Amino acid sequence: MSLQVQGVAYVHPDKEPLFQNISFTVQQGEKCAIIGNNGIGKSTLLSIMAGKTACAAGTVACDSTPYLIPQHFGQYDSMTVAEALGVAEKLAAMEAILGGQGTEHDFTLLNDEWDTEDRLAEAFARWHLNGMSPCTPMGKLSGGEKTKAFLAGLNVFQPSVVLMDEPTNHLDATGRSLLYEFVSQTNRTVVVVSHDRTLLDMMPAIYEMSASGIKYYPMSYNMYKETVDAENAAKAARLQNRQKELKKAEMSAQRAMERQQKHASRGEKLSAKKCVARIAMGNMRDKSEASASRLNKMQQEKLAAMKQDLNAAQTELHKLPEMKLDIGNPTMPANKLLVETTDVTFGYPGREPLWQRSPLSISLYSGERVWLRGDNGCGKSTLIKLLTGALNPTSGNVRRSQTLNIVCLDQKYSLIDDKQTVYTQLEAYNGKRPEHELKMLLNRFSLTAASWNKKCAFLSGGERMKLALCCLLVCEDAPDMIIADEPTNNIDISSMECWPPH
Repeated sequence: MSLQVQGVAYVHPDKEPLFQNISFTVQQGEKCAIIGNNGIGKSTLLSIMAGKTACAAGTVACDSTPYLIPQHFGQYDSMTVAEALGVAEKLAAMEAILGGQGTEHDFTLLNDEWDTEDRLAEAFARWHLNGMSPCTPMGKLSGGEKTKAFLAGLNVFQPSVVLMDEPTNHLDATGRSLLYEFVSQTNRTVVVVSHDRTLLDMMPAIYEMSASGIKYYPMSYNMYKETVDAENAAKAARLQNRQKELKKAEMSAQRAMERQQKHASRGEKLSAKKCVARIAMGNMRDKSEASASRLNKMQQEKLAAMKQDLNAAQTELHKLPEMKLDIGNPTMPANKLLVETTDVTFGYPGREPLWQRSPLSISLYSGERVWLRGDNGCGKSTLIKLLTGALNPTSGNVRRSQTLNIVCLDQKYSLIDDKQTVYTQLEAYNGKRPEHELKMLLNRFSLTAASWNKKCAFLSGGERMKLALCCLLVCEDAPDMIIADEPTNNIDISSMECWPPH
């Protein structure tokens, strides 16, 4: 069964258009990826395709309800896993029936799916969700565990059409391997939004989403990249040729005008020597000026057409500036102890304490570069909160340097105020930088002038991350320690190059 998107448009609640006239068809069993710069509307389009968000215009047609694995899970934090997956009522109905209190409505809800609980358990095991049950609160899960809970829904519901929004963002190595295996082996229709190069190269088709619409490339991402790079090289060559042609035409026009003026001047001098009547000389001057005016008009029209063609070529080749990090030097001397933990454990209510069998003792020094790795749910984000002081350990001690200045970029970008605009948000964190420097910084992070008055609530995940980084960079004092929790989760591929390789 195919998934048809026809003339779809979306407008923000503040009446600002996000995209319009998006049309494409994904055939039954086809796998494809949607790519594009941050803020172009990829996640919104996926949500519209899943029936979660209403579009301003156009239609989405599908013979079955698509199954969406979302990028963000905050809206599910107050639910259980069963409620988030939409099976809580079915499980409650089965429990009532087995307890002898079932009603006709309970039987209707259950729909003879007596194995729902068993299928959930098998799915949890398939995605290495050890210890998870339908009653587990979503709010107590890590980002990777939440993703895996929705991935488990693939096994529970067996949907024909699967939509995935940045599915590898929070996954550990094991989770990514399981996802890659699913994608390579499934015969279902799969549409992915991702910046994961491995996942993108598993897709035999690419849809490139931009301000001008959506363009289809029947090839893997690597081949798409080669094709686009070749197209851009050709456009750059044409642009350079047009620039040379315009310069040559401008010089030619200037020489033609100079010749015309010299010819008119010589004509006047000869007429004066021959004692031509003033009336006749006036007529000759008028004819000369009219001829010069016609010549000038023709040349200006030709130059205008060439400039218009040149501007069009420049627009075709337009690229957003690459994101660049330029963080000042801290005053802290090298190799000074910043943070030290001694035999630390931490326990969330109702759960076994983290690191109980092997309490954490670590030391972090100025100038170090540390990559924190581990399986989903092992406590990476919790450790970050302990290091910054956002949480206190259940046992053990955390000692920090007295003058330590820590900057933390968390996964939720909690420093962003949704009520602010992009520019006022940055201004609120500004130390002493003038306005033009703030705007230059936003441009460096691909937040162009068109976004400065946009409410932060309407920013994409990647745009929120970039703005959060800008806010941290404009603070007056350079930080002694920067902690980034999954900093590349939401940014587009073109911005990935600013981060050091793992």
